[in-house]
Amino acid sequence: MDKRIYILDRYGKPMMSASNTPYESAGTGRRAVNWYAPGSGPNATLGASLTTLRNRSRAAFRNNPWIKRGLNSLTANEIGTGITPRSRVDDDAVRRAANALWEISADEFDADGVLDAYGLQTMASQNRNQAGEVFIRRRPRLPIDGLAVPLQVQILEAEFVPEEMNQVAPNGNVIRNGIEFDRLGRRAAYWMYRQHPADNQVVPDTATTFRIPASEVIHHFLPIRPGQIRGEPVTAQALLKAHTFDSYDDAELVRKQTRAPFTGFLKKSYEGQDDWQFDPMTGEPIDEDHDGMPMANVEAGTWLSGLPGEEPVLFNGDDTGDGYADFMRQQLLGIAAGIGPIPYELLSGDWKGVNDRLVRAIMQEFRRQIEAWQDQLMIYQVCRTWWHWWMDAAVYSGALQATGYAAKKTEYRRHEWRPQGWQYLHPEQDVNAKSKAIDKNLTSTEAEVAKAGYDVEDIIDQNIRTELLMVEKRRKAGLPDYPQSSAKPQATEPTQG
Repeated sequence: MDKRIYILDRYGKPMMSASNTPYESAGTGRRAVNWYAPGSGPNATLGASLTTLRNRSRAAFRNNPWIKRGLNSLTANEIGTGITPRSRVDDDAVRRAANALWEISADEFDADGVLDAYGLQTMASQNRNQAGEVFIRRRPRLPIDGLAVPLQVQILEAEFVPEEMNQVAPNGNVIRNGIEFDRLGRRAAYWMYRQHPADNQVVPDTATTFRIPASEVIHHFLPIRPGQIRGEPVTAQALLKAHTFDSYDDAELVRKQTRAPFTGFLKKSYEGQDDWQFDPMTGEPIDEDHDGMPMANVEAGTWLSGLPGEEPVLFNGDDTGDGYADFMRQQLLGIAAGIGPIPYELLSGDWKGVNDRLVRAIMQEFRRQIEAWQDQLMIYQVCRTWWHWWMDAAVYSGALQATGYAAKKTEYRRHEWRPQGWQYLHPEQDVNAKSKAIDKNLTSTEAEVAKAGYDVEDIIDQNIRTELLMVEKRRKAGLPDYPQSSAKPQATEPTQG
């Protein structure tokens, strides 16, 4: 007989109880009684915790070696030495001129004059990982500034846009977390402080914000949920575990340090209640100023000379416990999973027991996530907008000639950004595989060169220049144009038979 108690709905049908649901994870039994899972929206969830998360993430980067190593690895793999652009406009002259001009302008791109354009990519990526977001502002310059293209960009930390700013703008638009939205829900502007609100300033101005149109600002962040308007640090899931683990590891290190000078102690069977009042080293009565405790300053590893009836007792040494290394590894696995997609091996530097096939599997999975970030975040949000800003400034300033640019912006702005190519895991096998794929028309030389981060046209030009230079040098030295082993075949007359 079914003795379960059911709750009936208004139609008299039994309803499912909260503790007996089709999904175990939706139950409210003893295993889930303390499970806190609010139904907050993406911005309500993040807004209450963003400042704390950001501060703790930066503190962990400064002080926790595992967090710092993980974030540095993510940035290094995402950016490398830089994600480089190549113009793809059909006009050959404009394309070559744009590519050449960018090489000059890239060195002048930083408004602070500290980094080049590729260094700014690294800074943007690092700040996105640490703080969850970064803002990049367009800074037009005057001809008298002497730049190849009168444009620079400025990297601004997340604090410049106050997330606590929620109000109605003077024009009637809504400001949410410091970002102004128009009536269609589009980003219209960003409200910023003139100075970093938490930095040392002679006269800090943290009460005044000013409006910058959205067309002048890039908000670089990873939106995890639809409608999310501020960024979450990539370390969010790893911070507490990393902090607790680091504190434990430090405590264990201090424990070993404090017990290291002590090898053992002398044990004596006392026959009378006054025996303990004599110093074991001298036999003299103990000074009452020391509260009856014998005092001795000794070097590490020192043994005391015992008195009759005393015997040595050795400490058990380092009893951290069997499995300590496994425990350490398990915690680092959890931290690596929290930072994601950083593999444990890259985070810890521990490649023990990993063969070349496992390395390929690990790195392929890691690289797939990095490539997604490169294409969807760094290239789409940052680099693509940089190129559009830069082309406008180059053409309108006269640094680049592009006839009819205003009417054909889409055509003239055509370009692509190429991340630095991955190093070969097994050079001979990898190169042979690519060569066979090209021969079988599964890919092309241009595609493979692009994956390496280069331009096939540049490679061809470089090879031709190298060949011409070699011929010139050999002629000056009185040598044939080509070495005998690589001499070009000559046409021969047919033989008479």
